[in-house]
Amino acid sequence: MPKLEKNYQFKTQLLQVHKKDIRDLSVEPKKTDFVFDDDVQIIVKDLDIDQVIMTAVRDFEDYLFTSMNVCVSVKLAQSKKAKTLTICLNQDLGKASGYMGYRIKTTSKAILLEGYDPRGIAQGLYYLEDMMNYIHAPYISAGTIERKALFSPRIVQSPFGMFSYPDEAFMLMAHRGEDAIDLWLKDPYTDKMGNPIDVNLIAQRAKKYGVDVYVEIYAPNEMHPTDDGAQEYYDKLYGEIFDVCPIIKGIMVEGECSNFNSRDPKVGLAPHSKNYIDNIPTGKVSPGWWPCSDYPEWITMIRDAVRKKSDTCEVIFCTYNWGYAPEEDRIKLLKAIPTDISICATFDMFEQYKVGNIVENVWDYSLSFVGPSKYFVSEAKVAKERGIRLLSITNTAGRTWDFGVVPYEPMPEQWIKRYKALQKAKADYNLAGFYESIHYGFHPSFIGDLAKQAFFTPIESLDKTLDKILARDFGEKNVPTIRRATAYLSKAIEYYIPTNEDQYGAFRIGPSYPLWSSQFNGLPSPIPDQGRIPSKKHAMFGNRIYFGEYTQDLDGNNSLSGVRIRQEIKSLESMLQLAYNCYWTLLTIPEPNENLQKFMLLVRFIKNTIITGLNVKKHFIIKQKLSIANTRELADEYIAQLISLLKGEKENVEDTINIVKYDSRLGWEPSMEYTCDQKSLEWKLRQLDYELNVKIPKYKKANSLIDQF
Repeated sequence: MPKLEKNYQFKTQLLQVHKKDIRDLSVEPKKTDFVFDDDVQIIVKDLDIDQVIMTAVRDFEDYLFTSMNVCVSVKLAQSKKAKTLTICLNQDLGKASGYMGYRIKTTSKAILLEGYDPRGIAQGLYYLEDMMNYIHAPYISAGTIERKALFSPRIVQSPFGMFSYPDEAFMLMAHRGEDAIDLWLKDPYTDKMGNPIDVNLIAQRAKKYGVDVYVEIYAPNEMHPTDDGAQEYYDKLYGEIFDVCPIIKGIMVEGECSNFNSRDPKVGLAPHSKNYIDNIPTGKVSPGWWPCSDYPEWITMIRDAVRKKSDTCEVIFCTYNWGYAPEEDRIKLLKAIPTDISICATFDMFEQYKVGNIVENVWDYSLSFVGPSKYFVSEAKVAKERGIRLLSITNTAGRTWDFGVVPYEPMPEQWIKRYKALQKAKADYNLAGFYESIHYGFHPSFIGDLAKQAFFTPIESLDKTLDKILARDFGEKNVPTIRRATAYLSKAIEYYIPTNEDQYGAFRIGPSYPLWSSQFNGLPSPIPDQGRIPSKKHAMFGNRIYFGEYTQDLDGNNSLSGVRIRQEIKSLESMLQLAYNCYWTLLTIPEPNENLQKFMLLVRFIKNTIITGLNVKKHFIIKQKLSIANTRELADEYIAQLISLLKGEKENVEDTINIVKYDSRLGWEPSMEYTCDQKSLEWKLRQLDYELNVKIPKYKKANSLIDQF
């Protein structure tokens, strides 16, 4: 087993961007290989010491020293007879001409790295690192490599936590080919959580690594475009950020975040909480969840406010959350917005599909459906027709809401399908770039490394690339076994049902999800947090972003809960069997290295999360049956089923404790903090003990006093 880890220890591990001493001295170079040794000089030519280039050069120098035990020198001019890596700019690179483009020419005596732009040079150096990491040796094969970025921007958030951006965060992004971050702000001086933030300092530090800053303003957009003084209002709301940070690369505008008070007669008020009269819902949706007819006026006013401050800042209009609205209304809106902005449509959400004899939906970001959804295609077509720049939310940094507190979802075959779908979307609809993560950020993994190779041209064989990455991390001899294992898991995700109840329930937080037998734990209502796990006060969402009790909403999907829950159980049982197959396959590998041991812990955690998800549904059914049992014998049978299920869940939780204490990244998510660490799971054990030792005896006693019907 790996070593025991304390909470947050993974953050310290992330500070080590270059792995220490990975050189395999048994690997011999070919005669034609370029060998990095202490005699090699890195020659930086005519580049005016560009900060992106020099940051990448120093990074490469550190990589060779830290990972390969090689100490090279950096020079501005070549010494006689020295082996050299020469770096220069050149915008005539043939097929590699373009953003982040580079060409690498290698002989046994010299490497010439030409970059189309400074970021291209940086990516060329990172590519050299990748090649050496594959073989665990400082050798580069002779030949010519020409590559450039297929997509931009590739926007992520920090792997260290909400608004936590040490230099190592930007280093990790740059190595993965990600070129932008997304900051959520209340105003130019305050993050979404209400804490002071120095946006300009973050942007200037990110700039050194070739990373841009995009922002979203989480502030009420209270004035309607037709109101007197509206333009001045939006000039301040969206223009002031440039006074603080002139190099902002983009601003996203999204209905859910802006609380725009639309006057479209089809919608109610913003936010949701205003759509009640005498505590009864009006039945009208908040404007953020509908393609309002006056959005074009609003987004035009915001664009004009931004243009007064910046000619280059990208204004992005995100259509997230109204995918269920009629296509006619959505398309009408997109045909009315200005064409000099970008639109962002999610890639997988809102798709309807059959599970058995029922219809389900992709409610939130999910890998279960590869994409693109019909919603995305309908809006992408309009964008192409009108010449509007198209972005998407793709989650290709390795995470979705299918499993809320894992570092990444290890289903490479399914991810490859999505990568290929995105490549096709570029060809079909001019897809330019995407948001690869939201607030759950990313974690370094073989999935992220695979995505990097998928999003540069020429596109290499992703299956072959996956084999090289797995060999690098887990040992070449283990690759066939690992591929069999990941094939099971990649098939398993297709059986996942991305409902609100699951993505905001057991699958959001893991096996710590509680199993209450009655609402609010039988206590006076309302009680704080509604029976949820205790939460960190500093967390952005904490325990408020998951449902404290499973309720199977009748109108949550297209099928009534009593019908669909049994189909969901059947589907999850198939998913669980495949997860077991994956884990059992991995167990056949003798003497797994530390990377493989942690991978096995991740698979085991996913397996246990599925078990909890199943138990939650079965628990719900038993409770409903018990509530209408019409004989003592029948009630006793259901009580016995409850006891058996709760005891089985206890065993699952205890096993999960033995997983998370060896990997501090499991059970954590930036906006929630820890919801499934050892402390949270021990809380779950106490909750289960309460059910077994307090609630169940009460049911038994009450049942013994009831006469036969």
